[in-house]
Amino acid sequence: MKEENYKNPIIHADYSDPDVIRVGNDYFLVASSFNCVPGLPILHSKDLIHWRIINYAVKKLPSPEYDTPQIGKGIWAPAIRYHNGKFYIYFSIPDDGIFCCYTDDPFGKWSDIVLVKKAKGWIDPCPFWDDDGKAYLINAFAKSRIGFNSKLCISKLSEDGLSVLDEGKIVFDGTNTQPTIEGPKLYKRNGYYYIFAPAGGVKYGWQTILRSKNVYGPYEERIVLHQGNTLINGPHQGAWIETEKGEHWFVHFQDKGPYGRIVHLQPMTWFEDDWCIIGVDQNQDGIGEPVLEYRKPETEEESSHFYIECSDHFDSEKLSFAWQWHANPRDEWYSIDIQRSVLKLFAVCAKDSQQKRSMFYMPNLLLQKIPAEEFEVVTKMKANFNTKGSSSGLIVSGYKYSAIGLERREDGNYLIQILGEIVGANANEKIVESKKIDGNEIYLKLKMGKGANSEFLYSVNGKEFFKFGLEFIPKEDVWTGSKVGLFCVNRYAEGNVLEEDFAEFDYFIFNFWEVC
Repeated sequence: MKEENYKNPIIHADYSDPDVIRVGNDYFLVASSFNCVPGLPILHSKDLIHWRIINYAVKKLPSPEYDTPQIGKGIWAPAIRYHNGKFYIYFSIPDDGIFCCYTDDPFGKWSDIVLVKKAKGWIDPCPFWDDDGKAYLINAFAKSRIGFNSKLCISKLSEDGLSVLDEGKIVFDGTNTQPTIEGPKLYKRNGYYYIFAPAGGVKYGWQTILRSKNVYGPYEERIVLHQGNTLINGPHQGAWIETEKGEHWFVHFQDKGPYGRIVHLQPMTWFEDDWCIIGVDQNQDGIGEPVLEYRKPETEEESSHFYIECSDHFDSEKLSFAWQWHANPRDEWYSIDIQRSVLKLFAVCAKDSQQKRSMFYMPNLLLQKIPAEEFEVVTKMKANFNTKGSSSGLIVSGYKYSAIGLERREDGNYLIQILGEIVGANANEKIVESKKIDGNEIYLKLKMGKGANSEFLYSVNGKEFFKFGLEFIPKEDVWTGSKVGLFCVNRYAEGNVLEEDFAEFDYFIFNFWEVC
């Protein structure tokens, strides 16, 4: 029997700035990926509730700059659209401009990225093809790059969508009433052009809708979703979707600190005056508030009950879609032995003083989004080190981070815990616990509870685990939540990769107290 209700969040993972479209009976979601590679994750669903990762549109970021971690840079706020049999994703790299990639099969290969508009500070692009065939692009601005924000711009777009044809027109200035308005999505309904755009900032903002009979305005404004008296802070930036059955829904994110920006689904109600509210007007203030539980959307297909895959037994030629590198990857960083179902990570050397000071800035961190509020993850590792200073293990990344693993010293292998914090340009990192270990095989476990309270454990036999080191709470970095994953580094040796120093991982398995 089909479930009657769903609960928010629908994805308790850091898929920030989500945009969603429906094509037939299929729903596709894209999200920001910033410095993480591969970039532009694509998720698929049949019912708007259960999602899985099916692809990445960008395999490598387009500059040697991204061969090292560029925290807070990279791919911002994409929009996905379907037009004339092709899927398009538009996104910004805020220091370079607006880009696009496209395909006729979202599960398959995407085109190389195309520079649609070279500009610094143009962000959050969304294309729109009008009824008369004319195409437009709407975007916002990043004050950190261009000196101003809170304005929305519409430009003419070539019919094929691959180039901006003019300098655009500012169609809305929210400085006084909608500060920090950004993330615009352009739609049309009943003769009105609608701009859905968040304002007020990530942590405590709201969702605004603008409308006009002319694409260039002037636009009326109305707040349609805010926190109200709920516990869901900053409900904004997302996508309006109409189901096959004609229902209207809105997907948005909620900033949840170290967990990142998690994804919620809200009902939408349109009224006879062609305005709507998102969520439910629980406190009768005329504005919608987000719901924690609601009836499921009516879709053609019932729930397929798939969830984003987290665990990995390394039994495929390629890494699972759950994994992303901290920067543009190199082939020599890893290999997968399918016959033995083993991931081999080679010790990568630090290339600059920043990497020598902090493991957080190493490019070869292999990371996943935190997939639930409470969970544990365990991995089995075998270290094969010949060089002093080589280390490998389990890491929780972010501007406050911690790692547990084996480090090679002159007299053998030591189990260590590292605690670190990034404060401005400074990296404060130290080993807070150290213990000599006989042998080179070990089981490592992370337990994360509510509030991201975390602790590490270890075992030499995989059965009896012992707590090791200090408890900690990770902290998100610029625009992204903390992540969990694996590392293999040597920040003291010279060179690129130490081919004789590597660690082998048999699995990376999550266990949940609640389904993620």
